Amino acid sequence: MLSINFSELIWTIINFFLLFFLLKRFLFDPMCKFMDARQAKIDAGLEAEREAQAALRAAGDELAEQKAEARREAAELLNAAAAEDEKRTQEAWLRAKAEAEALQQSGEAALRERRQREAETLKAGEAELASLLAARLLGEEE
Repeated sequence: MLSINFSELIWTIINFFLLFFLLKRFLFDPMCKFMDARQAKIDAGLEAEREAQAALRAAGDELAEQKAEARREAAELLNAAAAEDEKRTQEAWLRAKAEAEALQQSGEAALRERRQREAETLKAGEAELASLLAARLLGEEE
């Protein structure tokens, strides 16, 4: 038959609780603390990664915004330079046209003056030629 030995049962229960207490105190608690500390480090690392990615995205957005602003400024500068160039070209064209007109007018005035001098010279020569011609004609008839 089966019999229960109570003294052995009590010693087994005491040994079980003693072993449980020793394992909990020297194995389970330190292991749980180690695991919690490790999980805290992992969580901190993941949070730092999220913050770094957010900062990287923000820096990328800021860089893209600065790049767009620089492009806008460059386009404005190019447009302003093109407008200034067009203005200067137009001014140079107008100055050249005015100079050409002035040269044409001075040339025309010089030409008129020369024609007038030549006409006066011809008139003066005409009178002299007429008197010479008359003198010859009269001198031959005499």
